[in-house]
Amino acid sequence: MRYVTYSIKGSPVRIRVVEDERDLTAFRNWLRHTRIAGFDTETTGLNWWDSDRGFRIRLAQFGTGSETWVIPVELGPAYAEATREALYHLEWLVAHNGTFDLHAVEACLGIPMEELAPKVWDTSLLAHLVDPRAVKERGPGLKLEELVKFYIDPQAAEEVKGSMAAIAKRYKTTKEKIWALVDLFDEEYILYAAMDPAWAYRLFQILYKLVPFRSKERGLIGWEHRLAHVTAKLERTGYLIDVEYAEMRCAELSAEQEKWEGVAKSFGVENPNSAQQLVEAFEAMGVKLTKRTKPSKNHPKGQLAMDDDVLSGLKHPLADAVIKSRKANKWRKTWFERALNGRDSNDRVHASINSLRARTSRMAISGSIPAQTFPSGDGYVRHMFLAEEGHVSASIDFGNMELRYLAAFSRDPTMLDAFLNGRDLHQITADAAGVPRKIGKMANFLTVYGGGWAALMEQANVDEETARVVLEAFNETYPGVGAFGRKLAAEARKTGFVWTATGRRLPVDPGKWFRALNYFIQGGSRDVTARALLEIDRAGLLEYCRLPIHDELVFSFPEKEAPELARECAKLMEFSVNGLLIPADAEIGGRSWGSVLELEESKH
Repeated sequence: MRYVTYSIKGSPVRIRVVEDERDLTAFRNWLRHTRIAGFDTETTGLNWWDSDRGFRIRLAQFGTGSETWVIPVELGPAYAEATREALYHLEWLVAHNGTFDLHAVEACLGIPMEELAPKVWDTSLLAHLVDPRAVKERGPGLKLEELVKFYIDPQAAEEVKGSMAAIAKRYKTTKEKIWALVDLFDEEYILYAAMDPAWAYRLFQILYKLVPFRSKERGLIGWEHRLAHVTAKLERTGYLIDVEYAEMRCAELSAEQEKWEGVAKSFGVENPNSAQQLVEAFEAMGVKLTKRTKPSKNHPKGQLAMDDDVLSGLKHPLADAVIKSRKANKWRKTWFERALNGRDSNDRVHASINSLRARTSRMAISGSIPAQTFPSGDGYVRHMFLAEEGHVSASIDFGNMELRYLAAFSRDPTMLDAFLNGRDLHQITADAAGVPRKIGKMANFLTVYGGGWAALMEQANVDEETARVVLEAFNETYPGVGAFGRKLAAEARKTGFVWTATGRRLPVDPGKWFRALNYFIQGGSRDVTARALLEIDRAGLLEYCRLPIHDELVFSFPEKEAPELARECAKLMEFSVNGLLIPADAEIGGRSWGSVLELEESKH
């Protein structure tokens, strides 16, 4: 047994590192007197679904705020079995981003997520309920290192949680690769690992008390934990991809990139991503450049910028070639290569779904399926994703969710009348301003997303006067919306927060009180989607679901049963808010997800 002691502001944490099987007796003795413990794993990487290609748990750590144990699972079956015993024995487990550890445990130790999820307390979820702001938003952040720095000990956070970068440097490798390479009993690595359950345990004691009473009263803590488990099950299921289609798109985009790089070379630019080469080429042709990057230590005045905004304004064949080569490269790497490189042995890719991420609580999807970045209104990328053999793809989305939510709470009579009697809200706005329906639609959604006349100018490509007239017409047509927005802004100015209908507290920055309306609508709409996922799971239909994307759920249904299942899921999803129904509409396509989008476009 190896013994290590670490001090947090004078409070010691005793660390016990199991080194051989005889040490496991002491660990089991400790377990007999422990009901709740912090828990964490150290693995070879983040690809928990890839055990066929080497993913494994290296260490498992358990502990309280003053005592932790490190179990070297990698050494063999006895250590893995002791870890399994501990996970089954403990009544409660406290973890940060606990769904990852549940994936790892299921993949490597054979314990189904369903058995452990009900007893996990996730400090990342509690932290969001306390304060969802990122560090750049002047909040505490949501990463473990950030939370330790904010709530526990800034020095320890930097010294321990920031140590993996230094370890990687010592091993002369990258931070991404160090996890599989570092020696199992490396002193710095052991300290890094051993402190994680202690941090989680201490954070739980701090954060649980800070979760607002209203959030607790409304059951948000349990609600968010159930939702995190549901999205983890979606991650586990994954999405089947059409490898041949993805490879074909990669080849086409590579050819496209090569073509436009050839054009750039004809102007003397060898590397289209080199701002210096581009600046030299344009200046040699007499092009005057003015926009600069932000000042830095090495460039106090900033450098001449060569971003897409600058290039698109130049109206030059070189600029056009650079934009197109960069676009082809980005599309290939971001969507198609990422999916191909991230697929498992069954050609499935597994998204990373953060069920509680944005400041307004909206979900985030990243990893091998960055679905929120896919081109809207285009099946180009979505055709890569397939329903199961013998299945068809279906999309069920909420109709005008945000605007209906706004109407339900603002009680604006014109907006309510439009939804209750099937009138075209976008046309109403357009007619009031004397502009095309498309611009009326933009104005409606800008209100939901917190945009103003400048944003409308850019999106609708209209002049300032027109943009101001349109938004003025909106305010005159729907006075209830303005009154409701002012009410929320006054509340935020007084308290610093806006409360959603579900009891979620969302901070509003000083001087930005107008954003209270946007936060209320966005946070509340997200909760409608979250509720839909929970209802689909409760009905035993989650096996057909593949992804949640804002106000849409994507499904893979058996072809013969698709119409009935789509109707059933749509019925489960629809929801009445303040007496106003938010309907859910289903579209059934062919086998690819992209076919659903094409079907929707053909109807319009």
